[in-house]
Amino acid sequence: MQPTYTIGDYLLDRLVDCGIDRLFGVPGDYNLQFLDRVIAHSALGWVGCANELNAAYAADGYARIKGAGALLTTYGVGELSALNGIAGSYAEHIPVLHIVGAPSTGAQQRGELLHHTLGDGDFRHFARMSEQITCSQALLTAGNACHEIDRVLRDMLTHHRPGYLMLPADVARAAAIAPAQRLLVEPAPADENQLAGFCEHASRLLRGSRRISLLADFLAQRYGLQKTLREWVAKTPVAHATMLMGKGLFDEQQSGFVGTYSGIASAPQTREAIENADTIICIGTRFTDTITAGFTQHLAREKTIEIQPFAVRVGDHWFSGVPMDKALARADDAFRPAGGGVGYASGRGAGG
Repeated sequence: MQPTYTIGDYLLDRLVDCGIDRLFGVPGDYNLQFLDRVIAHSALGWVGCANELNAAYAADGYARIKGAGALLTTYGVGELSALNGIAGSYAEHIPVLHIVGAPSTGAQQRGELLHHTLGDGDFRHFARMSEQITCSQALLTAGNACHEIDRVLRDMLTHHRPGYLMLPADVARAAAIAPAQRLLVEPAPADENQLAGFCEHASRLLRGSRRISLLADFLAQRYGLQKTLREWVAKTPVAHATMLMGKGLFDEQQSGFVGTYSGIASAPQTREAIENADTIICIGTRFTDTITAGFTQHLAREKTIEIQPFAVRVGDHWFSGVPMDKALARADDAFRPAGGGVGYASGRGAGG
C-alpha cells in the first residue's frame, strides 16, 4: 500500500521551501513513480522539456530569476545528457538541484545488469562524474533521505552551486514524516579575528587614498548584494563599474557609474577611472580571458581590496572565513573616502 506521505513528497516540499514552484525535466522509466507525486503536488508544477540539456538550461535560467531551480532526469542516459548545462551552472554559481531517478536499492545492491548502466554492476559511475560539477551530492536511502535532502539543499543555497540527488525508485515511494518547519539556511558565520584583520588592513590602505574606484561583477549579484551595493554607491561618491557578466548590477544612470570594464577593450574614460584610482575595491570579480580582453586588466595588486564570497584580500594579505556580506557590512565606514575628495564621472558615465 502506498504511504500517504513519501520521501518524494518530502523532497518536493523542500523544493517549495527554497522558493521553487516549477520542476523541469524529462520523464524516464526510473523516475515515473516519483513524477506521479510531482504532478499531484499542489504547490509545484511540472515543466516537461524536449530533452535533458534543455531542462538543465531551463532550470538554470529559472534559478537566475527565482534564486534556485531544479530538474529531474532518469538515471544514466538522462542525467548524462544534462551535464553540460549543470557544468555551466557550476561555472556561473547558479544553485540548481539535479534529481536523478535511479534503479531500486535492491537492484543496485545485487549489481543487476540493467539498461542505462555500463553493464558492470557499478551504479556509481555517473554520480562520480557529477561530483566534479556540483558542490554537494547524496545517494538517497530510506534511512538517510530526509537528512541528506536538507544537507544538499543547504549546501547548494550557501555556495550558489548545483547539487545532486540520486533518488532510487523505491526510496521515492518510502514513507516519510512531513517536515515540522521550513528549511532553514543559516548565513555563513564570519571568523571575527580574520574580519577584524581585514578591516584594519583595509582602513590602513584607504587612509591616504583620495581616489577610490569600485569594480563589481556577477558574484556580487549571485550572493544577493545588488541592493546593498546600489545603496552604497548612491550615498558614497565613488567611481564604479561592472564587468560584462555583472551587467545590471548597478543603475547605469546613477552618478558615478563609469561603464563596463574589460581591460584594454574598455572605453578610455572607464579604464582611467578604475585603473588610476589610489585604491580599487573589487567585489565578486572573476578576471577571465573573455571579459578582460585576454587578461589585459591593469589593477595593481598592492592597491586593490578584493572581496570574494568567503574570503577577502588587501594587497597581498588574504583573510579566510569572511563572507562577502559580512565584509561589506563591517567595512562600510572604512570604505568611505577620506575628506570626500574623490573624483568621479557624473551622469550615466562612459562606455555603458
